[in-house]
Amino acid sequence: MSQNLAEVNFTEQELATMREGLEMIRSVIAPRAVSLTPKQRKSLVKMGEKSRNFCSQAVGGLQTHADSLPKDFDVEGLATDLADFTALDAFFTEFDEVAEMIDDTTKALSSDVMVNTLVGVSFLKALNKLKPSLDKLLQDLSGIRRSKSATKKKEAN
Repeated sequence: MSQNLAEVNFTEQELATMREGLEMIRSVIAPRAVSLTPKQRKSLVKMGEKSRNFCSQAVGGLQTHADSLPKDFDVEGLATDLADFTALDAFFTEFDEVAEMIDDTTKALSSDVMVNTLVGVSFLKALNKLKPSLDKLLQDLSGIRRSKSATKKKEAN
């Protein structure tokens, strides 16, 4: 092959193990997960890296002075939310690293397939000049590529 960026050769058992791991994560988070609409995601006030220290220190101060705050201000709920966020954020960082590895690997595999397919089709075209028995296959492949290009152009407009 002219390009071979990735070669994973997962067994069915390995794929099943990865799916089981995802299902385990899903089963733990699903009962507690929140689903936001795209509009909610955009409009929520969010804690960023710069405001995280501010929030942590403020929650500590609020806990220290909880008896001076209005009774309906749930300081313990706020502290629990911060602790849950911190734990989930640390987990998500690890999860994101794994997702990035998977994404990079699938992109590399996709690129390997596409580059090598294009090279292979070039060989088929050359071979077809010697043995015109590949006309139908090459026409079919050309039609698929043209229809995909037309679809992308329509989507862009």
